[in-house]
Amino acid sequence: MVKEKRFAYILERLRDSNEVGFAQLSSELEVSEDTVRRDIDALNNSGLLLKIRGGAIPRSHNPLSFKERIGYLKDDKEVIALKAQSLVKNGQTVFLDGGTSVFTLVSLLPADIKLTVITNNTAIIPALSAYNGIKLIILGGTYLKESETIVGLQAIRMVENFQADLYMMGICALDTERGVTASYLEEAELKQTMLAHSATAVALSTFEKVGTFELYRVCPIESLDYIVTEVDSTDKKFEGFKRLGVKVL
Repeated sequence: MVKEKRFAYILERLRDSNEVGFAQLSSELEVSEDTVRRDIDALNNSGLLLKIRGGAIPRSHNPLSFKERIGYLKDDKEVIALKAQSLVKNGQTVFLDGGTSVFTLVSLLPADIKLTVITNNTAIIPALSAYNGIKLIILGGTYLKESETIVGLQAIRMVENFQADLYMMGICALDTERGVTASYLEEAELKQTMLAHSATAVALSTFEKVGTFELYRVCPIESLDYIVTEVDSTDKKFEGFKRLGVKVL
């Protein structure tokens, strides 16, 4: 069983019983207790549970309530978020743009994370403001109701004033030949600017969007450093992306 599926199982068991033990989970998951301990450590560090002697209990002191943390990995986007967390480090400056995968990533960040976040995504502002260690910079411009984002020349000019360590890009579509594409021209233009002003670009995409395309081109696939989906990175559909030098998580 892949790590993310074990995470989902552990959190589901925790929701049902309010406490889980290493030995019990080892037997149910058919893995070693050391593997279970590592999984519990990862979930503890992500703020999804509280590690105790011999197991774990629900965490009660997160900036977001346990219930608000999007239902214990029931959605594929939560698997994407947990994978993407490995790329987010304390002290970074991070661009976050639109999309529900970005929203889910924000809701599952470690409680004590320290970041500077620059975003045009109005939907994630309440969640980001719950983190004491996050300095939040909101781009100005024109509100695009369809995607709940801020776009336009003013937003682009603001982005040009920054150099981010990391860009978590919400994805409409990506394809080895057509690259990353977007549904709205204004979003494509802002994504291009964020990409040009970031050191590492990470595409957050559900698997159904891989191999598809929209009208407005953002960039060639080679401009990305990582693609993160809910599917195991060994899937054959990723072979073309890997040949182009993109890492798949």
